[in-house]
Amino acid sequence: MKHKYILFFSLIALAVCSSCNRYYYKPNGVNAPLFTDGGQAHLNVAGSIGGNGGDYDYEGTRYVFDLQGSVSPVKHLGIIANYSTYDYTPDNPDAINGNVDGKAHLLEFGVGGYYAKGNKFKMVADCYVGYGTGQIRSDVDMRLKRFFIQPGIGVRSPAFDAAFNLRLVSAKYDHFNAKGMSNDYLLQQNLINSSGRRIDNTNYAFVEPSFTVRTGYKFLKVQLQTVFAQEITSVPWDYSPARYTVGLYFSLEDAIAEAMKGR
Repeated sequence: MKHKYILFFSLIALAVCSSCNRYYYKPNGVNAPLFTDGGQAHLNVAGSIGGNGGDYDYEGTRYVFDLQGSVSPVKHLGIIANYSTYDYTPDNPDAINGNVDGKAHLLEFGVGGYYAKGNKFKMVADCYVGYGTGQIRSDVDMRLKRFFIQPGIGVRSPAFDAAFNLRLVSAKYDHFNAKGMSNDYLLQQNLINSSGRRIDNTNYAFVEPSFTVRTGYKFLKVQLQTVFAQEITSVPWDYSPARYTVGLYFSLEDAIAEAMKGR
């Protein structure tokens, strides 16, 4: 059964041909440390590369990267930090219709608590709250500020981890720079409405469920993750509904324990 889940997530991670344009918002990776005790520290490096297929109006290549760190200085307390990027390069740029380069990055920090129970297979429930800020550079430039609350539940074992998280996000844009784009173009991209209200004059809310699976040997595991994004408030402009990544997950406490056994 475990191998079926791994195959399923692998196929999802390869199926990154789900977009036809650059985005003004894309969910970043979810940091799911699954701490079980104090004195633990984890690092995850993940990403994906994909291109659009011929069924879309536009074709291009997307690069996604996530760097996640987490530490539990004392039992029941967790601290997380994330850095995420998104890069879209069109094969055939079309500035008139908005098929242009898109680059974005996001840096965020969070703090929360967790509770773990079990022996070899430990059930973990946790919740983190945090804040992040980033920059979008495309046909227009702007800054993103984001608050999130991230409850989750999962299981952790020496060879296999699995987690489900339900992240709630409040996003707001500022420092909007139209870069000389006309009002007609901004209207076409839904960056302003008919009354002239811009994208940076509204708070936007998303719900972002995620599924994370890790398998490997104790301190080093392969991580497969799917994060979805669904608007709660009305979002008229382009945003990505999903993020699929594959990465390597490193647990410092397990590496130290393994090294001590060899002495």
